[in-house]
Formats: sequence, C-alpha cells, structure tokens
Amino acid sequence: MAKLSHPNVGPVFEADTTGGQTFVVMELVAGQTLRHWMRRVPSPDWRQCVKVFIQAGQGLAAAHARGLVHRDFKPSNAIVDDEGRTRVLDFGLARRTVLDMTEHEEDQTDDRPPQGPHARGPARGTMATRDDEEPTLYQIEAQTLTETGVVMGTPAYMPPEQMKGCEADARSDQFSFCVSLYEAIYGERPFQGGTLTELMDAMNDGTVRPAPKGCPVPTRLRTILLQGLAAQPEQRWPSMDALLHQLRTLVAPRSARWMAVGVTAGLAALGGGLALGQYVELKERCTGAQAHMDGLWDDDRRQQVQAAILSTERSFATGTWERIEPRLSAYARDWQDKHTEVCEATSVRGEQSEEALDLRMRCLGERRAALRATVDVLADADDEVITHAIEMVADLPPLTRCDDLHGLEQRNQRVPPPEDPDVAVAVQTQRARLAQIEAMDKAGLYAEALDAAGAVVEQAQALGYPPLQAEALYWRGTLRSRNGQYAEAEVDLQKAHALAMGHHHDPVALDAAQALTSLVGSQLTRHAEGRQWGRMAALPLAQRSGEPTETAHSLVSLGLVYESQGDYDTARDHHERALVIFEQALGPDHPQVARSLESLGGVFYGKGDMDNARAHHERALEILERALGPDHPQVATSVNKLGTVIYRQGDYQTAQRHYQRALEIRQRALGPGHPEVGTSLNNLGNRYYDQGDMDNARVHYERAIAIFERALGPDHPKVALSLNNLGNLYGRQENYEQAGVHHQRAFEIRQKALGPDHRLVAISLNNLGSVSQGQGDLPKARAQYERALTIFEKVMGPDHPHVAYSLGDLATVALEMGDPASARAYAERAVSVREAANVEPVLLAEARFILAKALWPAPSERARARALAKQAKTMAAAVGTRGQPKELIDKAEAWLATHRVK
Repeated sequence: MAKLSHPNVGPVFEADTTGGQTFVVMELVAGQTLRHWMRRVPSPDWRQCVKVFIQAGQGLAAAHARGLVHRDFKPSNAIVDDEGRTRVLDFGLARRTVLDMTEHEEDQTDDRPPQGPHARGPARGTMATRDDEEPTLYQIEAQTLTETGVVMGTPAYMPPEQMKGCEADARSDQFSFCVSLYEAIYGERPFQGGTLTELMDAMNDGTVRPAPKGCPVPTRLRTILLQGLAAQPEQRWPSMDALLHQLRTLVAPRSARWMAVGVTAGLAALGGGLALGQYVELKERCTGAQAHMDGLWDDDRRQQVQAAILSTERSFATGTWERIEPRLSAYARDWQDKHTEVCEATSVRGEQSEEALDLRMRCLGERRAALRATVDVLADADDEVITHAIEMVADLPPLTRCDDLHGLEQRNQRVPPPEDPDVAVAVQTQRARLAQIEAMDKAGLYAEALDAAGAVVEQAQALGYPPLQAEALYWRGTLRSRNGQYAEAEVDLQKAHALAMGHHHDPVALDAAQALTSLVGSQLTRHAEGRQWGRMAALPLAQRSGEPTETAHSLVSLGLVYESQGDYDTARDHHERALVIFEQALGPDHPQVARSLESLGGVFYGKGDMDNARAHHERALEILERALGPDHPQVATSVNKLGTVIYRQGDYQTAQRHYQRALEIRQRALGPGHPEVGTSLNNLGNRYYDQGDMDNARVHYERAIAIFERALGPDHPKVALSLNNLGNLYGRQENYEQAGVHHQRAFEIRQKALGPDHRLVAISLNNLGSVSQGQGDLPKARAQYERALTIFEKVMGPDHPHVAYSLGDLATVALEMGDPASARAYAERAVSVREAANVEPVLLAEARFILAKALWPAPSERARARALAKQAKTMAAAVGTRGQPKELIDKAEAWLATHRVK
C-alpha cells in the first residue's frame, strides 16, 4: 500500500518491526468513519451521499490500477475528514493480483579517502542503491490470503463469489461498494437475510429490497447500483472507473454539451428564454482572454526570447528554442481557453457562483504570473538560464488545478487574503516577485534570486501578513541552501515551516518540510532529524495535498537521507515508489522521470550492483537525449554518471569515451570555465589516478581546482573535493608535506561549510591521519583516525562501509605502535563490515591484507594470516594489474615472501 499514492486512500508512510511486532505508520486524519457520517445525517441527501462515495470509489479504483484488491470495503473502512475528503482505509485483507514493480544533481564525483602509505580505493558515498531481498508485505499476504476456500471479509458487504471462498478481484470490491452506497442512500442494505445462508440465497437470486415509499432517489441511480450488485461478476460494471463515470453523470453540474445541438437547444437549456442577442451579449463578456497575453507571450515577446537564447551561441541553443517555443505557445493557448471557459461557466451557462468564479480566476492569475516570470527570465537568457530553460517550461504549474473548486475553497478558507484591501494588493505584488524568484531559481540564477528573496522577506515582515512571511522565508532558505549557506538556510526553513503550519498554509509547510528533509538529513548528514522531517512532516502534508508528485518528491527527499546513511535497501524502496508516481503523473519521457531513474541508478551503484545501475542510467540518458537534445549539459551529467558505472564494471575504454564526451559537451555548451567542466576534469583525474598515471591525474585535479575557485569561490565544498583528491595523489607518492597542505585546506573548508560532524569532514580527518602516520607521528595519526571513526559511526551508523576506512587505518597504526591486540580487533571488524556491505573486491582484499598483518604477531594465527594475504592477492589480481590493485598485489607478494610459517 505504501507504493500507492492517491488523495482518497489513507497513506502508508512506513512499515517496520519492533519488539517482535510489525507496525504500520499512517497519516493521522481528524474526522469520522463513513458509517458515522451516514448516521449523523438524519435524512441523507442522495446527491451528497453519491459525491462522498465517489471519492471512496476513486480510492478503490486507484488501488485496482496498481493491482490491489481491498476485499473488505464497507462504511467503517473509510474515513471522511473534517474538510470533507474521503479516504479508504484498512487494506488489511488486500492482496495483489499482479506483483508489478515497475538525483543526484551532481555527477558521481569521487571524493577519495587516504591514499598514503596504506593505499585504498575511493570512498564512493555520493550515490545510493537498494535491493528487495526481503519479501514485501503484499508478497507475504499474497502467499497466505489467496488460497481457495479461505473466506475473509464482512459477510453483509461480501459478494457471493467471496463467500464461496473463490478468489476476489476488482469486481468484488465493486459489489461491496454498491452495497455500502445503497445503504447510505436508502438507509438499509439491499439484501435481506438473518443468517449467512439466507443472505447468500438473496444475493444469488438477485432479490433486492424494494425502494422505500416516497424515496427521492432517482430510478437511474437505482439501476446503476443494481448492475453493480449482480450475483455474477461478469454482469457488473466492467470496472470501478466505469461505475464511477455513471455516478458522476448524476451529480455533475450542467456542462457545455448543449452547444453541440445548436443555439436553440442552448437557449432552452439555459432555462431563461433568452433571445439570441442576449446570449451573444453574455458570450462577449468572456472574450478578453487574448488581451491577457499581450506583452506576455505575443509575437514581440516570442522574438525577444528567441533572440536571447540564440544569441548565447551555445551548441544546444537552437534545440532548446525548438523545444520550448511550442510548449510556451501551447500553455498560453490553454490558459486563454481555460480563462474563457471559467468566465462562461458563471456569466453564460450559470453553472457556478460568483464566488467560484473568483476563486478559479485567482488560480488562473497565479498561473499567468508564473508564465510571465518564466518568459521574463528567458527573455534575458544567458548561458546559465538556457541550461535550465526546457525544464523551466516543463515545470509550469498545471492549469487543471484551477478546476478543483473544492481544493480552491479549502485553501481560501484556510489561508484567507488580508482584510485590508491595500495590504491585499501589496501582498499580491510581493507574490508576483516570488514567482519571479522561483523562475530565477529554476534557471540556476541562485545568487541573484537570493538577493531578491531577502528584499521580499523584509517587505513581508513590514506588511505583517504571516502566510506571505512564510513564503518569503521558504524561498530565502531554499536559495541560501543553493548558495552553500546551510546553517542560515536551516533557520529560515524552520521558521517558514512553523509559520506556515500555524496559519494552515499547507503548500509552504510541505515545501519547507521537503527542503529540510534533504538539507538536514542528506547535506548536513543528521540522518535521524532528516527522517523525522520526511516521515512526520513532508509525507503527511504531501498526501493531504492530493498531488501525487508532491508525494513522489517527499519520497525522493527521504530516499536521499537513507542513501546518505548507507541504508540502500530503504533508499531504493523510496526511489522506486517515487519513480512509479512520476511515470504515472508526468509520462515516461519527462525529465523528472530521468532524474528519478538516475537516483535509482545511484542507489544500485552504492550497493555495488553495477548491472542494475547501468540499466537505469542508460534509460535515463535515453530520456534526456530525447527531451533535451544530445548536446545539452544535463545530458553530459547523465553520460558522466553512466561512464562511472561502466568504469566500475572494468570496461575502461568505454568509460573513458563517456568521460570525454561529457567533457566535450560541457566545454561547448557552457564554456571552459564552468564548474561542471571542473567536475568532468576531476572525474577524469580520478580515472588517471586509478590507472596509476599520476602526472595526468595531477594536471586534471589542478585544472578542476582552478575552475572551482574562480567560479564558486575559494571556500566552496567543491574546491575541497579536488583538493582532497590531489592530497591523496601526493600521499600515494609519499610527498607528505604537499599531501598535508592540501588535506588541511580541504578539512578547513569542509568544517566551515558543513559543520564538524559531516561525513566529508571525517574523510578529511582520515586523510590527515594518513599524512601524520606517513610522517611518523603515530599518536597524532591515531587520534585523527579515532575522531574520524566517531563521526562516521555517528552520522552513518556502525556498519556503514566508510567505517572500514578508519578501522583499517587504526589497525595499521596500532601495529606500528606495538599494540597487536587492538590492531586485530580493528581489522577483524573492518573485514566484517566490508564483507557485509558487498564493497568492491579490491577494498575487501585490502581489509583482509590488513587483518593478515594484524594476526601475524600471534603464532597460532599465522596460517590464517598467510591464507588471508593470499586471498587478498588473488582478489586484487582479478580486478586488474594497474593502479591500486597492482600496488596491493606487490605489497601482498612482498609480505608473503618474508612471512612464512616454519
């Protein structure tokens, strides 16, 4: 059920065990069961009942679409919240009919642990994976609840086939739904029977109670229900969706269908005997939509945007214009059509009230502001803007939300506009500025957007309207995070969330909770806090929003937290659930689907499952090449990630071609000084490093550092990344003075930007310990390793693969200090961690070689020590004979030659 996200289904956030018992975490909903709702209405209006049950039916239909059957639907298994939304609950008997399982914004940039006298491979903690080795809950239920002869459910609502112990399907839920709705509108159930046998006889015979005398329920509704109550499943409606369609026709407002039969019929439908002239006059009131696009998206504005994009002369500029122009034009046309339709619904057809007109027009005004902000940014496009242009346009807010009158009414009630008209106008002005800031953020103009957001925060505080204050603080916090100001960002986002929750501004509370999940749990690696923000704040708000993609984004944020802490299985679960939602909501070729695939590929990468990682990255690359064009910078990012996976598979030539293609795309598209070019250079440096080509590696690292410093400033964490890798190179060459200089600077940058307990700070401490050990300062080295181990265990858990780096180093330094007992304990644990984590073979080989050396001082363990050293040599040789494996092979051979059992 956690894989199903729908506004009319009670969401499942988590399933786990504690104390030997299984528990499920669900949303806390303030409301009453559907049964209590039915009882509290003295004389239920049949229209009201049908509308409430349609929502429940939508939840069942969504479950059926995912292959789930409820098998026990009844009024007590649905809840109506205080805002009138119905959710289906208690899928405890649910089973699957088909077991269908259908981002890193940066590259997989290696941030290397120490490479001094105790060479080890790269710590690849930037990607994540997960496996489904344990059966999921629905798989377990599928094994135990589908056997013929097992009768489960509530008899009064159970269809005949289920009573007989036959397998239930979606049509069985349809029967139970119709029994429940029949009971709601008639006040009694359709079938009589004091015993189970009598009830089954009535169902099988189709003997339904007659309608009570004087009952106002239309015959058409009774006919619809009787078909759903047919004894034979094949005689019921083809699907729950088909049944719901019939019910909607009974309660839907009049539509514009009368237009199809001509003006005369239309005038009759209006019911007012209007003359043709009066009808035309009414229609003319709603002909001003075109004027709203003047100066926003007309021929002049179209030419300005085209000129701005093409003037960048970037390799992907023409392809970008050809992709965004049709989408912008279509959005503008659709907006005009919607504007006219909404106006006529009140002024011509009389289908909706003036209040409804106002709410829907306000919604369209917000969409128009978003379109204007996007076009304004594109009209001044530079190299950074056109990189994000296609996704900016793809992310314009959907117009269909302006049809959700219930949702608009709820939002207006929860967050009413200011009472003072002057304040209301000022608030709208500031919200238009926030729309501009959002467009700038999507375009990658983070520094400029942050300055603008700061000004809106000041204006919002002066106006004293808390909802606007929350919106402004959210955007300033988000942009502070984009600009690396993590501590300040966290403060703003927490204030935004508190203000939004206090004033029922759910959309902003949700945005802030999602941002805090990622910031706190992933970037700042306070995993427990991040999980709390995601599970207890973001997911419940996302489910309440009724927008499936919001649930998906919340799942992605949580997935990144689990990935950061090394829980790849849980990370994979969250990313897969998000992928399913994105595919259903946006279509299989949307760029967001590609990002979701890359997140999954990263999870498999971190887990060591390179085949699955490659498959996901290849599919993501195909989507992005179609959506963005083959020369787009985001395609380069995807190519680079795929290259890293292929490199891990040992196909070095193919990987090198991918790295080179990514670098060439970025240089053509972005220019030689762009940070993404620095990322490519850093990754190419890592490849040369792995192959033992230290000269080429150093050149690439130094070029990357220079680019990062110029583009991002000398204290940006990306500068520390390449400094760290260059320090490892010097350490590997035993140039400890230069290694220490680079590692110390990387450590200081990271501690300042990320805080003292970040995993990257621990990596720098480990590297500094390697330098100290190489220089002979063993006590200092041991202290640095111990501090690194403490951080790793605190933020990533005691069994994370990164812990093994510090454990291995502590083992080697303990041996040098004459403490073989401690050395053995550290080394045994390092081997255990790496074996359990399924790390690269060369890393496991290194841990076994360290354990061999730690065991040797004990005569009784020498045979085992030699066996471990031989295993290490064999595993390293299987990887290759260049770079790090070659060094490990040489060291193992030399040690075995001098350590023989007499």
